[in-house]
Amino acid sequence: CDLMSVGGQMVLTERPAAQDEIGKTMAMATAGVIVQIHSNGRAIPFTERHRHIIQPGDLLLVISSAHGDEKAEGQ
Repeated sequence: CDLMSVGGQMVLTERPAAQDEIGKTMAMATAGVIVQIHSNGRAIPFTERHRHIIQPGDLLLVISSAHGDEKAEGQ
């Protein structure tokens, strides 16, 4: 069973870092949950969410609501 398709509530998206995310940690981003970043040829895992600072040109792998809701509080 594909976890991303059950009930259609969540989507997995790969996208460039938004201007308002640059300079923040993965944990500080509010448009979904960033589960990985591709930065300068490296894959930065979710476990680095409190340390890695999002840079211009980073590619983000994000889990978010299919309905456009922001990240749940406390995530």
